[in-house]
Amino acid sequence: MSTHLVASDSFVWPEGIQAAATVTVNFAGESVEHSTMDLPLWGRNAHGRYGAQQGVYNLLELFARYGIKATFFIGGWDAERYPEAMAAIDEAGHEIASQGYLHEDFSRISLDEQRTALERSEAAHLNVFGHKPVGFRAPDRLMSRQTRALLAERGYRYDASYCDDDQPYAVEVDGRRLAELPIHEPWIDKPYYEKHRVARVVTGSFLDEFDATYAIGGLFSLAIHPRGDYGSGRGARIRALEPVLRSFQDHPRLWVATCGELADWVLQ
Repeated sequence: MSTHLVASDSFVWPEGIQAAATVTVNFAGESVEHSTMDLPLWGRNAHGRYGAQQGVYNLLELFARYGIKATFFIGGWDAERYPEAMAAIDEAGHEIASQGYLHEDFSRISLDEQRTALERSEAAHLNVFGHKPVGFRAPDRLMSRQTRALLAERGYRYDASYCDDDQPYAVEVDGRRLAELPIHEPWIDKPYYEKHRVARVVTGSFLDEFDATYAIGGLFSLAIHPRGDYGSGRGARIRALEPVLRSFQDHPRLWVATCGELADWVLQ
């Protein structure tokens, strides 16, 4: 496997654009629990089911009000289990990308097992959405050294799992080009809510992170979950996102794009 970075010091945004932002949703439904537990899941293990039955619809309504087209990273198992939620996401015009099949830890399974997970995910996406995914984010962003080469081999155009740059960049893997769309932990809702931070603290942190990223001309990748435990799909946590989306509107030189649109620019 031969991998090298395509020079990032020459990267520029489209004319008139200072920075970019993308809103991403890690669907993370019951697949999170089912990857280690048997169905049916009851009681406190039903947080993923909340996201699929209610949280995702709350997010869709929020995005519609602010004119946001998000990128949903969805595992194949969840896509098959929740056809109504998948139809709602698709019909709203959001981009749909892969997150494996059953919330696999791509850093701990073999290359053959990774390939099988991607094959199952692609088959599920083809069956549910009518097309295979071209983008990927590893569950919990856990990958092995071989994962990115496997993605390129299978025709993916971008990955959104790494946290090693302020701007998107391209890599060449065995002669194939792949865009990397970096994401950093302070831009993800899960670490805050796992530590029981209140919603207004999360809002403040997201806004600070966005302002700093905009100032340096970077890519701000907001990552949220519809889940009921560490997600943003309910109550005050939904409202916590609104100042962030309003702030996007207050920055006229900001490009708010899907991951696929960003990847197209990086790879052109």
